[in-house]
Amino acid sequence: MTPSFLAIIAVEKFEDAMPIDRQVKKYKKRFGVEFTTTTFSNWMIKTSELRLKPLIDKLNTVQMNSGYIQADETTLQVLNEKGKTAKQKSYIWLKASTDKYPIVLMHYSSNRNEKTAEYLFNGFTGYMQTDGYPGYNIVANRKEVTQLGCWAHSRRRFADILKSGVSDTQSKKYAKEIVDMIAKLYKVEKDIKDDPPDKKKQIREEKSVQIIQEIEQWCDEHFLNAHSIGGSIARALTYLKNQLPKLSIYTEDGRLNIDNNIAENHVRPIAVGRKNWLFATSTKGATALCNWYSVIETAKANGLDAYAYLNYVLTQLPIYEAEEKDIEELLPWNVELD
Repeated sequence: MTPSFLAIIAVEKFEDAMPIDRQVKKYKKRFGVEFTTTTFSNWMIKTSELRLKPLIDKLNTVQMNSGYIQADETTLQVLNEKGKTAKQKSYIWLKASTDKYPIVLMHYSSNRNEKTAEYLFNGFTGYMQTDGYPGYNIVANRKEVTQLGCWAHSRRRFADILKSGVSDTQSKKYAKEIVDMIAKLYKVEKDIKDDPPDKKKQIREEKSVQIIQEIEQWCDEHFLNAHSIGGSIARALTYLKNQLPKLSIYTEDGRLNIDNNIAENHVRPIAVGRKNWLFATSTKGATALCNWYSVIETAKANGLDAYAYLNYVLTQLPIYEAEEKDIEELLPWNVELD
């Protein structure tokens, strides 16, 4: 099987969200060859194991030394998974970093517990940015790790109240006040998005810190009344108040982001794909899926065309292996494609 055809299959599934069975039908008709979904799937799995895994290991080494990683998770259905029914959820865990080199890595796990977070961040030192999911606490509690919160997640809880059919006017009033204050933080970020890190830090200290203090004061003043109202406004305010120490940390370093949206943006292709290909058949397939997404999303994050990059590295990797050359030369930021 040629590298170019493997790259086409991968891009059509993982970037274009075309299920394998539809590809098989298309290529049967086009080439008159009796392809099967099993054949295509096995090609994806074997190529992932033999070719992509060494590349991903290199990417992971660079990312773990970056000092700043965002993390998120999304669900995945795996039909044949030991000890689980086909309807039980499994997960894709995602780590994204942009400091110097954009890297997106995905990891399949049968669960969402803290052991996976501990494994993924084993040996990591620096800033870890997540939402409020407590599964990351085992990592955040290490003295060499500083956990940031995500303002987008906190804002979303109040924005949902405004969009909902909640008739309680006081809840909506509170929600709008918080959303408006958070909007001021995002206005600062919009104004400084092209500034260097030291300038960002300076302006955040001058403007954002004061806005966060105003939000904290607002929470203290309205906390008890929000809880007397109860429901979604009480839950949203409790979440925000508990997260505020972590939500403030981004102001101390200009490299850091106000939210976890970089990671979330790389979760979206999976969500789109899931609507079409629905599930992974096996745990090997789920692992391969994560590997392909990792390489494709990292290539795109570095401004490369996914097909062109895959075709190139799948052609070069066997040569580099045979000649025992360092495959760091094949990482996306070291590659120039015509």
